[in-house]
Amino acid sequence: MIKNYLKEKIGNPELFTGRKKEIESLLKWINGIKREVSKSTAILSRRKTGKSALMQRLYNLTFHENDNVVPFYFEIKEANQWLGDFAENFFLAFIYQYLAFKTRKSEYISRAEMGNIDDALQIAREEKYDFVIMVIQAVRGLSEAGKTDRMWDVVRECPRTIAGHYDERIVQMIDEFQFINRFIFWDKEKKQVADGLAGSYFHTCEYKNAPLLVSGSWIGWLMDDLGRMLPGRFVRRPMKNMPEHEAVEMIFKYSFWTQTPVTEQTAYLMAELAEGNPHYISALFDSLSDGKDLSTENGLRKTLEYETMDTEGAIHAAWMEYIDSAFPRINDVYAKDMVLYLSKHRGRKVGRSELKEKLKIEISDPELEKKLKALFKADMIEEHYGVYRGVQDNIFDKIFRRNYTDDIDKFISEEAPNEYKALFEKMQKKYKRLSGKYSRIKGAWAEFMVCRHLRSDAYENNDLFKSMMNNLPDDFRFVEYERVWSYNSPPLHEPEFQIDIFAKSGRENYSLIGEIKNRKAKFSIKEAKTFQEKAQELMTLEDVRKAALFVLSTGGFHKNTLAYLKKEQIAWSDDSRWLED
Repeated sequence: MIKNYLKEKIGNPELFTGRKKEIESLLKWINGIKREVSKSTAILSRRKTGKSALMQRLYNLTFHENDNVVPFYFEIKEANQWLGDFAENFFLAFIYQYLAFKTRKSEYISRAEMGNIDDALQIAREEKYDFVIMVIQAVRGLSEAGKTDRMWDVVRECPRTIAGHYDERIVQMIDEFQFINRFIFWDKEKKQVADGLAGSYFHTCEYKNAPLLVSGSWIGWLMDDLGRMLPGRFVRRPMKNMPEHEAVEMIFKYSFWTQTPVTEQTAYLMAELAEGNPHYISALFDSLSDGKDLSTENGLRKTLEYETMDTEGAIHAAWMEYIDSAFPRINDVYAKDMVLYLSKHRGRKVGRSELKEKLKIEISDPELEKKLKALFKADMIEEHYGVYRGVQDNIFDKIFRRNYTDDIDKFISEEAPNEYKALFEKMQKKYKRLSGKYSRIKGAWAEFMVCRHLRSDAYENNDLFKSMMNNLPDDFRFVEYERVWSYNSPPLHEPEFQIDIFAKSGRENYSLIGEIKNRKAKFSIKEAKTFQEKAQELMTLEDVRKAALFVLSTGGFHKNTLAYLKKEQIAWSDDSRWLED
C-alpha cells in the first residue's frame, strides 16, 4: 500500500478510485523525464472532476517509487497574493519537498506550511546539501533587499537549477495554474494584477530535466493563457469523467466508508445520473437532504432534486459559485440568455445567426463572437469550429435553468421533477434490459458485498461464514483484517492483473485472496488456473507468506473444476448468502 507522504485532499486514501488509465499514462510520462524526453504538460478538466486528487496520488506514487525523479506539488490559491509572498511560498514548498524526498523524511513536507527561510536553511545545513544552502541564502538576500521581480526569477528557475547541479530530474506539479495570471499582484497593496505572469514560464517550461505538469479547472482560461503566453510549450491532456465501471466502484466505496446503503440497482442509476463525475457522486453521499435514502429509486431521485434544485444543495452551490465567478468577467448583456438557449437545445449545435434571430440580439457579429468566446473560456458553453452548444452535463443544465429560466417556480416544482422522473424511467428500462447480462455491475456488486462481510462481520460470525465456504484449511478462521480491497497490480507492472478480493492479515493468520463470479455460467478449470497465477503474483508483490485462496461462483462449478480446486487446496463457495446483508 502506498504511503500518504503528501496529505491528499480526498481524505481517507481508500476513497481514491479509478483513474487507472490516466495514472498509467502519466507515470509513463514521468518515466520519460529520467531520459529527458517528456515535455511540459497541461491537464484540462472542469472543476471538481478529481484533478487535484490525481496529481496528489501521482505525487505519492512518485515519492514512494524513489526512482530518481523528485516530485514537487504546489497549488496556486484562489486568493489575492503579493508576488513576494507568492514567490516565498512557492520556494519553501519546493525546498521542503525536495529535502523530504532526498532524506526520505516525509515529515519535512508538512513543515512548509509553518516554516520560513531560516528554518529551511537550518534543515539544509543539518542534511549537508551545500548547493541548496547557497540557493536558500540567495533567495533570502533578494527578499531582504526587496528585489521581488528578481526573486521570482530565481525561485521559478530553482527546481531546474537544482536538478541541473545534482544531475537529477524533477517533476513540477502546479495545480490551478490559470490563477497565476489573476490572483498574483506586482505590489504589496494588491492593486496591479500580474496578468502576464504565466508568460514568465516561456523558457522555464522547456527544460526537460524539470518539466511542468499543470492543471486548470477553468479550461477556457487555461487554454487561452497557454495559447497566448506559452504557445507550443505544453502538451494538452483532457481529463474526462470516470468511465462507468470506475464510477460504480467509487459508489460502492463511498457506501461502505460513509455507511450509506445502496443496492445494485441504485448504484447503477447513480453512476448513470452522475455521468462519471466524482463530485456529483460524493455530494449525493454527503447530502443533507431530509430523509436521505440512496437504497431506493425514489429516495435517490429526491436526493438528486434537493442537490440540484435547493440552494443549500452542495452540487447547486458549487455550480452557482462557478457561474457567479464567471459572469462578472463577461459583459452580462445577452450572456445568460445565450447560455440558457444553448442549454435548452444542448442536443445540437447552434450558429450565431440562430442566436441573433431567436434572442433578438442587436449587436454586431464580431461583438457576438467575442461574447461567445468569453463564455467558452469560462466553460459555460462548448464550441466546435464556429458553432456552439450547451455544456453536455445533465445536472448543470438543470441548475442553470433553475436559476435563469423565465418561470423559476414552475421549473422547480413541475418541470425539473418531471424531467428527472422521465430520466429515471429511461434508466430503469435500460437496467432491466441489461439485467442478467450486465456482468460488470453485477460483479462489482458481488465484490462489494464480500468485502463488506470480510471487513465488518465475518470475524464475529466465524462458524457461520466458514460454513458458507468449502475446502478451507483446517486451522483457518476469519479475523479483523488489516485491509480488504479489490487489488490491482502496481502501475506499469507487467503482466497487468486484477484480483477481486484481497483481505490482508498479520503474518500469523491467513490472508484471503478471492475470485468472484456473479453470473449464470459455471466456473471452469481454465479460470481457476488463471486465478492461481494472479494470486501467486500478488503474494510475491505483497510478501504474503500465509494465504487461503477461494472462489465464489454464484453459477456453481464444473465437476472437474471442483476436483481441481480440492487438489490445489483452493476453497470454493456458491452460497448466495455472501451477497446478502
